[in-house]
Amino acid sequence: MSRLSKSIFFSSVLFVLLFLSALSGNFVHAQTIPGISDPVTFSMIPEYPQPNEIITIKAQSYSTDLDKAVFRWTVNGKTYAEGAGLKSINVKTGPTGSIMTVSAEVSTSDFGLIRNDISFRPVEISLLWQSDTYVPPFYKGKALHSYNGAFKVTAIPEFFDLTGKRIDPKDLIYTWKKNGTVQGDASGLGKDSFVTTQTSYLREGEDIAVDVSSPKDILAGSASITVNPTFPEINFYENSPLYGVVYEKALKRNLNLSQEEITLRAEPFYMSTKTPLNGLLTFDWKMNDASVADFKNKNEITLRKSGTNGGQSYISLVVQNQAKVLQGASGNITILQ
Repeated sequence: MSRLSKSIFFSSVLFVLLFLSALSGNFVHAQTIPGISDPVTFSMIPEYPQPNEIITIKAQSYSTDLDKAVFRWTVNGKTYAEGAGLKSINVKTGPTGSIMTVSAEVSTSDFGLIRNDISFRPVEISLLWQSDTYVPPFYKGKALHSYNGAFKVTAIPEFFDLTGKRIDPKDLIYTWKKNGTVQGDASGLGKDSFVTTQTSYLREGEDIAVDVSSPKDILAGSASITVNPTFPEINFYENSPLYGVVYEKALKRNLNLSQEEITLRAEPFYMSTKTPLNGLLTFDWKMNDASVADFKNKNEITLRKSGTNGGQSYISLVVQNQAKVLQGASGNITILQ
């Protein structure tokens, strides 16, 4: 093979934050998402951390001087850190589905003792994509996305309820986005896959994102992936009368013809077709720049030795997808006698 590609996928994780706060002395309650009107607000960096990752939880205030405040941080009920001006801590998240509660007690001169609890459960979403392009039998790599082609992205969410049971992906709500635009028809309950085609030839790739949620379990997550297009290519293989097509080894660009004749099989990688001979692809063979009519629109050509030794023949092929104007490829091979 001229190239092998490995399936690459990307995953992103969203932690659901449940903010519960109470103020001792002066009774002030934080909203679900604290705003600048709250005496002390808390944030997490990164906003969407992964399981078993170091994160930073930080307090800030527009109403009181936190550098003079005394902090006491606890993680799952155990004291983690305390001290004056200790406005942030670094903690390690747990595995997917685990529950962690970080509590902060802040003693301020303006508002007395403020307490805030942040509880979160990590959820993980993996994205896999699959192209509509062709690769020959026994090819061990991935069928790459080609210009003009379509591809399918599938979300694999790892959501767990409070009992530790994995939530059925079909019970989750999916909101798909393509290059930042919500795809309404592709979104909804149980719609864990999204099929699309290339939008703009000026972009390096298509940015696909998905938000996944389970409102009943107060869980949500997001993931994104960029699918980059490539150009089709042609590889040549020997179609042996004894062994069949020798897919284990692509022919080099210079081939010594040791037998009386050889049949070359041309395989067009990464074109949007299920099979090369379904009428969508055209094959234009040339020998020494002259068209070979007998093999037009066929993916094989048979070559025989001439009567003289030391000669050579230059074989070229152009393959074009009639349904996809940008899907074309050319290849050549020199036969040495």
